[in-house]
Amino acid sequence: MSAVERAYAPVAAPRRPALRSVPLRASRAPRAPFVVLVLLVLGIGLIGLLVLNTALQQGAFELGELQSTTDELRDRQTELADRVAARSAPDALAEQATRMGMVPAEEAPTFLELPGSSSGDDGGAG
Repeated sequence: MSAVERAYAPVAAPRRPALRSVPLRASRAPRAPFVVLVLLVLGIGLIGLLVLNTALQQGAFELGELQSTTDELRDRQTELADRVAARSAPDALAEQATRMGMVPAEEAPTFLELPGSSSGDDGGAG
């Protein structure tokens, strides 16, 4: 055979091994522990949500009670401030003084000036 014939001669395909099926593995990972783990996580999550919801409801209940108490105390404070203002009025003070037996002064008050004190405003007390 010449070089030209060899160059154009069909090339035999390399021999491939025959394909065969691989048997399935008989052992698979057990599903039971995974299912138990997932159910356990879900159960703990639900219990946690229940506890959290209960705590929030308790806090809301206490907040409502405290707001009610605050409203009552605010009303009481307003009532007492009104009573103090009514008793501090000049006519109420005059009426109470009369009931206690006080009488108006017949002459104007007199201020005494002690010797050694200055008559000007020195910024000090008295």
